[in-house]
Amino acid sequence: MEQTQKLWPINQLFVFLASMLVVIIILKYASDILVPFLLSIAIAMILHPLLSYFVKLHTPKVVALVLILLASLIPIIILSDTIATEVSSLVRNTQDISSNFTHAVERSTTYAKTFGITIDENIINNTLEKSNISDLLKQLASQISNQFSNIFLIYFTAAFMLMEAEFFYNKMIKIAQKNNRDTRAWMLIVAKIKSYFMIKVKTSLLTALWALAVLWYYDVSYLYLWVTLVFFLNFIPVIGSIIAAVPAIIMAGIDHGIMSAVWVGSWYAIINMIVGNIIEPRIMGKGLGLSALIVFLSMTFWGWVFGPAGMILSVPLTMVIQFMFAQYDETRWVSLLLSDYEREKE
Repeated sequence: MEQTQKLWPINQLFVFLASMLVVIIILKYASDILVPFLLSIAIAMILHPLLSYFVKLHTPKVVALVLILLASLIPIIILSDTIATEVSSLVRNTQDISSNFTHAVERSTTYAKTFGITIDENIINNTLEKSNISDLLKQLASQISNQFSNIFLIYFTAAFMLMEAEFFYNKMIKIAQKNNRDTRAWMLIVAKIKSYFMIKVKTSLLTALWALAVLWYYDVSYLYLWVTLVFFLNFIPVIGSIIAAVPAIIMAGIDHGIMSAVWVGSWYAIINMIVGNIIEPRIMGKGLGLSALIVFLSMTFWGWVFGPAGMILSVPLTMVIQFMFAQYDETRWVSLLLSDYEREKE
């Protein structure tokens, strides 16, 4: 009997890990269904404050909802048409762009030699052959096109969520009360996620508009495509803004040479430093309650499960998981591992 009691904790851990593995596999295989649903939740959270504002002005709920959806959907439709045109042009010209990129690299190595910097062109050529720039551009264009393909389904789902938001909120409070759970904890996590989305939308929009001005000034091709990347990839923690800068810098170098690429890269660095390191932390407040390592690992994990959308939604998804684990004594240790806890305050 004593031996069984000693073995139980490790057995419990293995059962927990096995259960989590099954859940993860189900989530991955159901990603085609879940991703539009999760994006609909995100959009509903972003639009809900506007709906509440119009309702307070005694605007009929249905009328307010239609106005909000049209105001947000029409610019997306116009942008998606522009993006589709640029993507089609990019796909048609991938071979020329790849060739021009190779020539731009050769010119850059020659220019570097004037400053006494010697770069082995064989290494660069081998790297370019392995990276296959044309295929990378095609994959990038395909990913962006796919993100816009489900936009109407996502928005219709978000519309129904907004209509049912109040009833759903009351149901969750009732469930929490019946199970003797702290309703304030539920309200707090919803408020934190909603606040996170609103802050990221504002900072991403500011970053995108600033990048648009820079790319327009330096006359970089496919600027709306690169600006759209800036907006969406800014939701990805740690590396999103870096990834968004790479294609724009490369295109600037192809279009106008190495100095143009240097200037565009410098501006991107300034934008990301000001918005990401100064403005965003100030309005984000106390933080997300997640450790920096967990934020990075969650981006990798959710990206593997749900693809690019998972990387964008990685922080709120991890916040929800942390909250769920914190509700039960048996899994509270997992919530602590995910948190930004350092040590007890003296």
